Amino acid sequence: MIEHSLAWRIRDETVRLRAFDRILQRVPSVECREIHTMKLGKGNLSGGHKVVLATLFIGPLLVMVGKWSALPTSELFTQAFSLANLSKSMQGRITYVLSVPFGAAMVVFFRLFLGIRLLGPFRSILIAVAFQITGILFGLVFLAAVIGIVVAIRPLIKAIRLPYFARVSVILSTVALIMLIALLASTWLGFAPLGRMAYFPIVVLCLMGEGFARTLSKEGPGSALWRGAMTAFVAVLITFLFQINGFCDLFLHFPELLIVETGCIVVIAEFLDFRLLAWLNPPVPKELPSQRAKKMPKSVPGKALPQKSFEK
Repeated sequence: MIEHSLAWRIRDETVRLRAFDRILQRVPSVECREIHTMKLGKGNLSGGHKVVLATLFIGPLLVMVGKWSALPTSELFTQAFSLANLSKSMQGRITYVLSVPFGAAMVVFFRLFLGIRLLGPFRSILIAVAFQITGILFGLVFLAAVIGIVVAIRPLIKAIRLPYFARVSVILSTVALIMLIALLASTWLGFAPLGRMAYFPIVVLCLMGEGFARTLSKEGPGSALWRGAMTAFVAVLITFLFQINGFCDLFLHFPELLIVETGCIVVIAEFLDFRLLAWLNPPVPKELPSQRAKKMPKSVPGKALPQKSFEK
């Protein structure tokens, strides 16, 4: 009896092992799966591009370290890579040059990182340079007045169907006339700040007025006012930062920071294109009423418009 029960147990265990072996044969072998890591950036930069990008930060950093007074290279690097030894008048002119790369980085930050729409990439930078000469408050008032006049005369210019070059030339002449009137008014009224408007670059005023008017006709007043206001705000911010004591001196003592700003622009465009505040931009209508009216067929006297027949 014991041998018989032992034989049954062995047979049961054998059946179970065979069944388990069949199950294992049906299960496919487990393969190592590739772990996909999150892709950093847009993938537009190759290995060589990333090396060049790193050089844009490492190179200026080494120059800044070389100016440290505790190092023997301090005097050499300070004389070779510093603008602080220039005359005051020359430093004032160099300030405008230094503000351009910084302004470009600010525009890229607002447009790509924050997602705020502006009237082009150059207008805020050029307006900021002008504000450093005219002042922020009077510069804003004069800019708004010129934009209003350009927007008012643009439909009249388009009504006579002038080509683009003639239209822009008329706007340039109009802006120049406005600046002369402001200059004459400053002498009549004895108001010196109004005379500084003559230093406002004419091309900047024309670009701003033309860009605002074009946005107004294509996207409507809401988008035009928003983009114009944000363009002026970025210009005011750039001007305000360069008016802080010590901020401009930082770039005069360390002009190699301009290379770092170029690297920051590439980093924002490649890795920080988040557009966090894009929801603040007013929605752009697909078609404005004026554009819809242009697409409607015009009726010709004595000729009826074709009508669609709905009869089968």
